[in-house]
Amino acid sequence: MKLKDKTAFVTGGGSGLGAAISRLFAAEGARVCVTDIDLDSAEKVAAECRISTPGAISLRCDVADSSSVRAAFAAMDSAFGDLDILVNNAGIIHTDPEYLAAFQSKGLAQMAELMTTGHIETHLDTIDHLTDAMFDRMLKIHLYGTFYCTREALPRMRKRGKGGRIINMASIMGSASLAGAPDYAAAKGAILAFSRAMAREAASYGVLVNAIAPGFIDTPLLTPLDEQQKALIAMQTPLNRLGKAEEIAAAALFLAGPDSTFVTGQSLSPNGGIYMSQ
Repeated sequence: MKLKDKTAFVTGGGSGLGAAISRLFAAEGARVCVTDIDLDSAEKVAAECRISTPGAISLRCDVADSSSVRAAFAAMDSAFGDLDILVNNAGIIHTDPEYLAAFQSKGLAQMAELMTTGHIETHLDTIDHLTDAMFDRMLKIHLYGTFYCTREALPRMRKRGKGGRIINMASIMGSASLAGAPDYAAAKGAILAFSRAMAREAASYGVLVNAIAPGFIDTPLLTPLDEQQKALIAMQTPLNRLGKAEEIAAAALFLAGPDSTFVTGQSLSPNGGIYMSQ
Protein backbone atom coordinates (compact mmCIF):
# COMPACT_ATOMS: atom_id res chain seq x y z
CA MET A 1 0.00 0.00 0.00
CA LYS A 2 2.56 2.53 -1.14
CA LEU A 3 -0.04 5.23 -1.78
CA LYS A 4 -2.27 4.73 1.25
CA ASP A 5 -4.28 7.86 2.08
CA LYS A 6 -2.96 9.66 -1.02
CA THR A 7 -5.14 11.33 -3.64
CA ALA A 8 -4.33 11.26 -7.35
CA PHE A 9 -5.65 13.11 -10.40
CA VAL A 10 -5.06 11.16 -13.63
CA THR A 11 -5.81 12.59 -17.08
CA GLY A 12 -6.66 10.33 -19.98
CA GLY A 13 -7.61 7.74 -17.39
CA GLY A 14 -10.36 6.07 -19.38
CA SER A 15 -8.11 3.76 -21.39
CA GLY A 16 -4.57 2.66 -22.11
CA LEU A 17 -1.81 3.91 -19.84
CA GLY A 18 -4.11 6.16 -17.83
CA ALA A 19 -6.43 3.29 -16.98
CA ALA A 20 -3.52 1.04 -15.95
CA ILE A 21 -2.04 3.80 -13.79
CA SER A 22 -5.39 4.54 -12.14
CA ARG A 23 -5.99 0.87 -11.32
CA LEU A 24 -2.51 0.36 -9.89
CA PHE A 25 -2.65 3.54 -7.81
CA ALA A 26 -5.99 2.41 -6.36
CA ALA A 27 -4.57 -1.04 -5.65
CA GLU A 28 -1.81 0.71 -3.69
CA GLY A 29 -4.31 2.62 -1.54
CA ALA A 30 -4.86 5.91 -3.40
CA ARG A 31 -8.18 7.62 -3.96
CA VAL A 32 -8.09 8.26 -7.68
CA CYS A 33 -9.82 10.97 -9.67
CA VAL A 34 -10.07 9.34 -13.10
CA THR A 35 -10.54 11.99 -15.77
CA ASP A 36 -11.08 11.63 -19.49
CA ILE A 37 -12.84 13.42 -22.32
CA ASP A 38 -15.00 10.28 -22.47
CA LEU A 39 -16.83 10.25 -19.14
CA ASP A 40 -18.28 6.77 -19.61
CA SER A 41 -14.80 5.28 -20.03
CA ALA A 42 -13.56 7.23 -17.02
CA GLU A 43 -16.42 5.96 -14.85
CA LYS A 44 -15.79 2.36 -15.88
CA VAL A 45 -12.18 2.64 -14.71
CA ALA A 46 -13.19 4.51 -11.55
CA ALA A 47 -15.60 1.69 -10.70
CA GLU A 48 -12.72 -0.78 -11.02
CA CYS A 49 -10.61 1.45 -8.78
CA ARG A 50 -13.30 1.54 -6.10
CA ILE A 51 -13.05 -2.23 -5.77
CA SER A 52 -9.51 -1.74 -4.45
CA THR A 53 -9.85 1.55 -2.56
CA PRO A 54 -13.17 3.30 -1.88
CA GLY A 55 -13.61 6.88 -2.99
CA ALA A 56 -12.48 6.90 -6.61
CA ILE A 57 -14.43 9.32 -8.80
CA SER A 58 -14.70 10.03 -12.50
CA LEU A 59 -14.80 13.43 -14.15
CA ARG A 60 -15.01 14.64 -17.72
CA CYS A 61 -11.96 16.72 -18.54
CA ASP A 62 -10.86 18.04 -21.92
CA VAL A 63 -7.24 18.90 -21.20
CA ALA A 64 -7.06 21.07 -24.32
CA ASP A 65 -9.61 23.43 -22.75
CA SER A 66 -8.36 25.36 -19.72
CA SER A 67 -11.91 26.02 -18.50
CA SER A 68 -12.65 22.28 -18.56
CA VAL A 69 -9.45 21.62 -16.61
CA ARG A 70 -10.34 24.31 -14.08
CA ALA A 71 -13.82 22.83 -13.58
CA ALA A 72 -12.41 19.30 -13.13
CA PHE A 73 -10.00 20.44 -10.43
CA ALA A 74 -12.78 22.32 -8.66
CA ALA A 75 -14.88 19.15 -8.67
CA MET A 76 -11.90 17.20 -7.32
CA ASP A 77 -11.58 19.77 -4.51
CA SER A 78 -15.18 19.13 -3.51
CA ALA A 79 -14.72 15.36 -3.55
CA PHE A 80 -11.24 14.97 -2.06
CA GLY A 81 -10.28 18.28 -0.47
CA ASP A 82 -6.58 17.84 -1.27
CA LEU A 83 -4.19 16.58 -3.95
CA ASP A 84 -1.01 14.56 -3.62
CA ILE A 85 -0.31 13.26 -7.13
CA LEU A 86 -0.98 14.57 -10.63
CA VAL A 87 -0.44 12.34 -13.65
CA ASN A 88 -0.54 14.27 -16.93
CA ASN A 89 -1.19 11.33 -19.21
CA ALA A 90 -3.80 12.40 -21.78
CA GLY A 91 -2.56 12.16 -25.35
CA ILE A 92 -3.49 11.44 -28.94
CA ILE A 93 -2.03 10.44 -32.27
CA HIS A 94 -3.42 11.34 -35.66
CA THR A 95 -6.35 9.19 -36.75
CA ASP A 96 -7.21 10.71 -40.14
CA PRO A 97 -7.39 7.66 -42.47
CA GLU A 98 -5.99 9.46 -45.50
CA TYR A 99 -3.04 10.88 -43.57
CA LEU A 100 -2.25 7.53 -41.96
CA ALA A 101 -2.63 5.56 -45.18
CA ALA A 102 -0.15 7.80 -46.98
CA PHE A 103 2.38 7.48 -44.17
CA GLN A 104 2.00 3.72 -43.91
CA SER A 105 2.27 3.06 -47.65
CA LYS A 106 5.38 5.22 -47.99
CA GLY A 107 6.93 3.70 -44.89
CA LEU A 108 6.43 0.21 -46.27
CA ALA A 109 7.85 1.33 -49.63
CA GLN A 110 10.96 2.68 -47.89
CA MET A 111 11.36 -0.59 -46.02
CA ALA A 112 11.14 -2.59 -49.25
CA GLU A 113 13.66 -0.30 -50.96
CA LEU A 114 16.14 -0.68 -48.11
CA MET A 115 15.82 -4.44 -48.23
CA THR A 116 16.27 -4.66 -52.01
CA THR A 117 18.47 -1.81 -53.22
CA GLY A 118 19.69 -0.32 -49.94
CA HIS A 119 18.64 3.11 -51.17
CA ILE A 120 15.47 5.04 -50.34
CA GLU A 121 13.72 6.59 -53.30
CA THR A 122 10.28 7.09 -51.76
CA HIS A 123 10.20 10.19 -49.61
CA LEU A 124 8.02 10.88 -46.60
CA ASP A 125 6.22 14.19 -46.88
CA THR A 126 3.93 14.09 -43.88
CA ILE A 127 4.83 17.58 -42.73
CA ASP A 128 3.51 18.93 -46.04
CA HIS A 129 0.09 17.57 -45.10
CA LEU A 130 -0.03 18.67 -41.47
CA THR A 131 -2.69 21.35 -41.25
CA ASP A 132 -2.67 24.19 -38.73
CA ALA A 133 -5.56 22.50 -36.93
CA MET A 134 -3.76 19.13 -36.73
CA PHE A 135 -0.57 20.69 -35.38
CA ASP A 136 -2.47 22.88 -32.92
CA ARG A 137 -4.53 20.00 -31.54
CA MET A 138 -1.47 17.79 -31.05
CA LEU A 139 0.24 20.48 -28.97
CA LYS A 140 -2.94 21.53 -27.18
CA ILE A 141 -3.65 18.07 -25.81
CA HIS A 142 -0.10 17.00 -24.99
CA LEU A 143 1.75 20.19 -24.08
CA TYR A 144 -0.98 22.69 -23.21
CA GLY A 145 -2.90 19.99 -21.33
CA THR A 146 0.18 19.28 -19.23
CA PHE A 147 0.58 23.00 -18.59
CA TYR A 148 -3.09 23.62 -17.73
CA CYS A 149 -3.22 20.77 -15.22
CA THR A 150 0.14 21.61 -13.67
CA ARG A 151 -0.97 25.21 -13.29
CA GLU A 152 -3.98 24.01 -11.29
CA ALA A 153 -2.09 21.42 -9.24
CA LEU A 154 0.98 23.31 -8.07
CA PRO A 155 -0.78 26.09 -6.12
CA ARG A 156 -2.89 23.47 -4.35
CA MET A 157 0.19 21.47 -3.39
CA ARG A 158 2.10 24.58 -2.34
CA LYS A 159 -0.75 25.87 -0.18
CA ARG A 160 -1.21 22.50 1.49
CA GLY A 161 2.46 22.41 2.43
CA LYS A 162 2.94 18.64 2.28
CA GLY A 163 4.77 18.35 -1.02
CA GLY A 164 3.46 16.30 -3.88
CA ARG A 165 4.28 14.49 -7.10
CA ILE A 166 3.70 15.47 -10.70
CA ILE A 167 4.30 12.86 -13.39
CA ASN A 168 4.22 13.95 -17.03
CA MET A 169 3.83 11.45 -19.85
CA ALA A 170 6.47 12.13 -22.47
CA SER A 171 7.87 9.63 -24.98
CA ILE A 172 11.16 8.44 -26.44
CA MET A 173 10.01 10.47 -29.45
CA GLY A 174 10.66 13.60 -27.42
CA SER A 175 14.39 13.02 -27.88
CA ALA A 176 14.80 10.21 -30.42
CA SER A 177 12.15 11.74 -32.72
CA LEU A 178 10.13 9.80 -35.29
CA ALA A 179 9.85 10.27 -39.02
CA GLY A 180 6.26 11.06 -39.94
CA ALA A 181 5.30 12.54 -36.56
CA PRO A 182 7.07 15.91 -36.22
CA ASP A 183 4.24 17.46 -34.22
CA TYR A 184 4.08 14.54 -31.77
CA ALA A 185 7.86 14.61 -31.32
CA ALA A 186 7.77 18.37 -30.78
CA ALA A 187 5.06 18.10 -28.14
CA LYS A 188 6.81 15.32 -26.24
CA GLY A 189 10.17 17.09 -26.40
CA ALA A 190 8.56 20.20 -24.96
CA ILE A 191 7.05 18.15 -22.13
CA LEU A 192 10.52 16.89 -21.18
CA ALA A 193 11.84 20.46 -21.02
CA PHE A 194 8.75 21.69 -19.16
CA SER A 195 9.16 18.91 -16.59
CA ARG A 196 12.74 19.90 -15.84
CA ALA A 197 11.83 23.57 -15.50
CA MET A 198 8.93 22.84 -13.16
CA ALA A 199 11.08 20.47 -11.09
CA ARG A 200 13.47 23.34 -10.39
CA GLU A 201 10.63 25.69 -9.46
CA ALA A 202 8.65 23.28 -7.29
CA ALA A 203 11.59 21.83 -5.35
CA SER A 204 11.48 24.62 -2.76
CA TYR A 205 8.09 23.42 -1.52
CA GLY A 206 8.71 19.71 -1.79
CA VAL A 207 6.95 18.85 -5.04
CA LEU A 208 8.83 16.38 -7.21
CA VAL A 209 8.26 16.67 -10.96
CA ASN A 210 9.34 13.90 -13.31
CA ALA A 211 8.52 12.50 -16.72
CA ILE A 212 8.00 9.02 -18.11
CA ALA A 213 9.21 8.53 -21.67
CA PRO A 214 7.87 5.17 -22.83
CA GLY A 215 8.87 3.31 -25.94
CA PHE A 216 6.28 1.48 -28.02
CA ILE A 217 3.55 0.24 -25.69
CA ASP A 218 0.68 -2.03 -26.74
CA THR A 219 -2.24 0.34 -26.14
CA PRO A 220 -5.04 1.77 -28.31
CA LEU A 221 -2.63 4.50 -29.48
CA LEU A 222 -0.93 1.86 -31.64
CA THR A 223 -4.19 0.84 -33.31
CA PRO A 224 -3.31 2.64 -36.58
CA LEU A 225 -0.27 0.35 -36.97
CA ASP A 226 -0.84 -3.00 -38.70
CA GLU A 227 0.57 -6.26 -37.37
CA GLN A 228 3.53 -6.16 -39.76
CA GLN A 229 4.56 -2.74 -38.47
CA LYS A 230 4.18 -3.84 -34.85
CA ALA A 231 6.28 -6.92 -35.57
CA LEU A 232 9.00 -4.75 -37.10
CA ILE A 233 9.07 -2.53 -34.00
CA ALA A 234 9.34 -5.62 -31.80
CA MET A 235 12.25 -6.88 -33.93
CA GLN A 236 14.05 -3.56 -33.43
CA THR A 237 13.58 -3.74 -29.67
CA PRO A 238 16.28 -5.67 -27.77
CA LEU A 239 13.64 -7.27 -25.54
CA ASN A 240 11.88 -8.37 -28.76
CA ARG A 241 8.37 -7.21 -27.84
CA LEU A 242 6.13 -4.24 -27.29
CA GLY A 243 5.71 -2.91 -23.79
CA LYS A 244 2.65 -3.42 -21.62
CA ALA A 245 0.55 -0.68 -20.05
CA GLU A 246 1.10 -2.25 -16.64
CA GLU A 247 4.86 -1.79 -17.01
CA ILE A 248 4.41 1.95 -17.48
CA ALA A 249 2.01 2.04 -14.55
CA ALA A 250 4.75 0.46 -12.42
CA ALA A 251 7.11 3.28 -13.41
CA ALA A 252 4.44 5.81 -12.44
CA LEU A 253 4.01 4.09 -9.08
CA PHE A 254 7.74 4.36 -8.43
CA LEU A 255 7.69 8.11 -9.15
CA ALA A 256 4.54 8.62 -7.08
CA GLY A 257 5.55 6.51 -4.11
CA PRO A 258 8.03 6.47 -1.23
CA ASP A 259 10.92 4.97 -3.19
CA SER A 260 11.67 8.08 -5.27
CA THR A 261 12.10 10.80 -2.65
CA PHE A 262 15.43 11.96 -4.17
CA VAL A 263 14.24 11.91 -7.79
CA THR A 264 13.10 15.08 -9.53
CA GLY A 265 13.59 16.64 -12.94
CA GLN A 266 14.25 13.21 -14.42
CA SER A 267 12.92 11.15 -17.30
CA LEU A 268 12.30 7.46 -16.68
CA SER A 269 12.19 5.61 -19.99
CA PRO A 270 10.75 2.06 -20.06
CA ASN A 271 11.37 1.23 -23.73
CA GLY A 272 12.69 -2.31 -23.94
CA GLY A 273 16.08 -1.01 -25.01
CA ILE A 274 14.93 0.35 -28.37
CA TYR A 275 16.44 3.72 -27.43
CA MET A 276 19.28 4.01 -24.93
CA SER A 277 20.11 7.72 -24.93
CA GLN A 278 16.99 9.08 -23.18
